[in-house]
Amino acid sequence: MSDLQREGTRTTLWSFGVNLLLAVSKLTVGFLASSQALLADGIHSLVDIASDIAAFIGLRFAHLPKDDDHPYGHHRFSTLATFFISGMVIIFCVGLAWTSLHGLMHGEATQPPGLAAAWVAGIALLLKEGFYRYARRQAERLGSRLLMASATDHRADAVASLLALIAVLIANVYPAWVAVDKVVGLVLAGWLGSEGIRLFKGACDDLIDTAPAATVLKDLSEHILEVPGAKGFHAFRARRLGDRFEVDFHLQVAETATVAEGHAIAGQVKSNILRLHPEVVAVLVHVEPDAPEHRKQDGHHGRID
Repeated sequence: MSDLQREGTRTTLWSFGVNLLLAVSKLTVGFLASSQALLADGIHSLVDIASDIAAFIGLRFAHLPKDDDHPYGHHRFSTLATFFISGMVIIFCVGLAWTSLHGLMHGEATQPPGLAAAWVAGIALLLKEGFYRYARRQAERLGSRLLMASATDHRADAVASLLALIAVLIANVYPAWVAVDKVVGLVLAGWLGSEGIRLFKGACDDLIDTAPAATVLKDLSEHILEVPGAKGFHAFRARRLGDRFEVDFHLQVAETATVAEGHAIAGQVKSNILRLHPEVVAVLVHVEPDAPEHRKQDGHHGRID
């Protein structure tokens, strides 16, 4: 089992336990204390539980070995899971925005929510912000966009709990401002919706093989010319496979090199990329002679042995 699968699964299971506890607490207290903001936050925690399940499935299936039906592996299961998580967040936000806006437009009368809702929102704020920091460190260390999506969701929860806390306190201190509970629901919908759309767009980019950022390509290719015998390269490209990359490029070796020598040089380049970049799962190298006709505008050339 890889570090990503092992640590990612552990992080996801912890997240599931925290979200389950918070969902029950928020929904129960939100209902008893008549806090729409806390109820909305509780519903979001239910969405998070579904997201954790999707993340767990994504991590589990993304690391299955290649088979006849999936010759490139199963890495895009994590992209599919991210796609599902972001879609759930967007659907939740549309419903929350509609409910909050309807209440504001029709001036529905409500009683100030009970202070118990403030205690639950405050505890949830501390838990979710702490878990966001932990999950983000794990995502950055393991290079996982799926875990980063989950971490972003935890930060969204922390902000949601903060706004719910503010709404409850204001409604109790200034009863005439009880409608702030619905205003907070509307603000939450807009903020969380923008985060969901960003994650959704990232998943779509991966599914249609959008090229990684130029900085990523440079990072993946910077060690090629360090290998003795590598004269140059061009047509370097990479595509995402979930949380991982697949790379291919044209490598130029001396015109006098034998097939065996060219193969050995390419093998060393491939080995270095896989060793130095654990996020790369496959490297395809096309070897060609270092002749003028093979030097391209997008290429890198000039190593002198």
